Amino acid sequence: MNQNKNIFGDQIVKPIIWCFFLLVFSNSLHSQMSARLNAYGHIDFESVFSDTTYSNFSLGEQELFINAKFNDEFSFLGEITLNYSGHGNYRLNLERLRLKYNYYKNHSLIIGKFHTPVNYWNDVYFHARLFFPTIDRPLMFSKWIPVHTFGMRLQGQNIGKNNFGYDLLVGSGMGSEDIYKVFSETSITAAVHWKPTDEMRFGFSGYITSMDDASKMAAHSHSGGEHEMNMYTGPLDFQMLNASIAYFGEKWEVLNEFSFNRTKTDTLGVSNNISNYTYVGRRFLEKNVVFTGFDVLYTGENDLHTYPYDRMKFILGYKYEYSERLNLKAQLEYYTNMNDHSLGSKYEFKIQMSYGL
Repeated sequence: MNQNKNIFGDQIVKPIIWCFFLLVFSNSLHSQMSARLNAYGHIDFESVFSDTTYSNFSLGEQELFINAKFNDEFSFLGEITLNYSGHGNYRLNLERLRLKYNYYKNHSLIIGKFHTPVNYWNDVYFHARLFFPTIDRPLMFSKWIPVHTFGMRLQGQNIGKNNFGYDLLVGSGMGSEDIYKVFSETSITAAVHWKPTDEMRFGFSGYITSMDDASKMAAHSHSGGEHEMNMYTGPLDFQMLNASIAYFGEKWEVLNEFSFNRTKTDTLGVSNNISNYTYVGRRFLEKNVVFTGFDVLYTGENDLHTYPYDRMKFILGYKYEYSERLNLKAQLEYYTNMNDHSLGSKYEFKIQMSYGL
């Protein structure tokens, strides 16, 4: 393990673990406080059929999830993942670490690192694959979705009879998920949602930022499929609008994620980019879900953030839930293009076992 990994372990992970044990110990002294530790993970099998054919069997992302409540006003949440980084090495990532202050009824102030609530997927699901409806994230996550933000967040939840919710964030831009360079690179996120029933949620969001170096994009490390590194290191203005519709009932499951992205550079001007992900599942015999999906992403010819790119992905899959803490997914995917400058067609077959403790 190199020096950077040791620094990460000594300066970040160990204090978090010690804090958690202190919280658990304090629970016996302060009846008002509670703490919970959960572990999640998954194992993957993947076969790719294109010009070259190969198969992989791998240990997927493993996760610790810490949730503590100090009293009625203050709570703490931490999320740490362990990922394989090649040659027998593993990398620890601090995915979320935030302190929440519930200052009035369902209105809160949150400080720390959290998931940017730009769509249903990123706001509701965390890194545990156990809760994903499919094996992969949508393609837009590999290109322009800002998964994390470090900063300050005003939040309201379950307000009124339609369970209205809102989020207003000011924090780090896409160049960093862990440091907020105040007065340098800032992002602003505004999001609203409402839940007319427990099974249904509608949401809209807007996100803006300006990057000093467009190659430093946090979403590139959270692939929903294929991704390539950005070679453009100049400044770029980034704007995004998203809309989500989610319904997860006793029999039917539907999720649609729409994203419109607009980038601007001094060299090539404005580019308009679009992506849409649709998932439909049908539950039968209580523990079985058959699902299908369609995922499309298109970027303009003059885009210097994602570069000219188009991809269509067709999904057919099956999920069996052994219990609330263990499920098995099998998924067949077909990738193809709309234009000539993309990556060609291919099939992928995947199996994933997801678990939680």
